[in-house]
This record gives sequence, structure tokens and C-alpha cells, in this order.
Amino acid sequence: MGMELSKNKFKPYSMKYFAILIFFFLSLSATAQVQSVELVASGLTCSMCSKAIFKSLSQLDFVADVKVDIEKSSYILTFKSPEQVKIEQIREAVYDAGFAIETMQMTANFPKRKAIDEEVVVLSGYQFKWKLSNVKDIAQPQKVTIVNKEILPTAGFYYLKF
Repeated sequence: MGMELSKNKFKPYSMKYFAILIFFFLSLSATAQVQSVELVASGLTCSMCSKAIFKSLSQLDFVADVKVDIEKSSYILTFKSPEQVKIEQIREAVYDAGFAIETMQMTANFPKRKAIDEEVVVLSGYQFKWKLSNVKDIAQPQKVTIVNKEILPTAGFYYLKF
């Protein structure tokens, strides 16, 4: 009987700590999201080319806004809901407009404060791996570059660098 009292005595504390732990992990995953994407398109020769990409990107249902810099051929996308970002649909929108992506950068809140080479990071449902020569501190939010050729995943991962 003394044993049962002891178990019951600690049970409310265990549940309390368990609930706090769950909340902590949920809050970490909620902040691990892509906030914006900046891409530079290649192959543009005129303002009509830029307009074609703008129109194609604007039609993506998860995109809230597209800002264009015609001189740099760059597009900054912000999203309606960060967890709904679809990298492959962004890529396809540019390719469907008849162009390619030269570079793609994303700004995101990362779940950890340090980036370690080959470490896996999950953001907005995607798996990323760092491609680094040494450990780097991560700012919040942090702008990084996706280095995969043609912005296609390699073995299920997108690779990131600063």
C-alpha cells in the first residue's frame, strides 16, 4: 500500500512534465518553417519573360505574394501558410513558364541553433541536409541556399549551405 501511495504521489508530476515536454517539441516543430523563398531565374531576355514567371508563381495556391526585381531576374515569394510550401511546385512553375532556376535561397526558422555538416533538418515537411566545411551558428530566421542541381532532391534530401 505504501508503494501505491508513492506511485500515485508522483503520477501528477510525471504527467505535468510529460505535457511540458510535448508542448516543447510541438513548439520546436512549429517554428521550423520556411518563411520566404528567393530565386533567380535564368534564360530571361525581356520583361515579358519576367511577367510569365511572375504569373506562373502567383498562381500557386500557397503563395501569398511575389515580388519581382526585373534587373536581377529575382523573385521573392512569401507564403499564406509556411507549412504548405511546396518546393517542387515552385520549381515546376518556373520550368513550366519556359525558364530554369539559377539559384534558390530560402529564409526559415530552424529548430537548432547550430548547423553541422550532413545533419538532417526537417522544414515544412521536407528533409534537408547541411553541406558545410565546419559547424556554423544559425540566426533566427536564417537565409540559406539550396545547392541541389536543378533544385531536385538527391536521395530524398535537399542540401543547404550558407
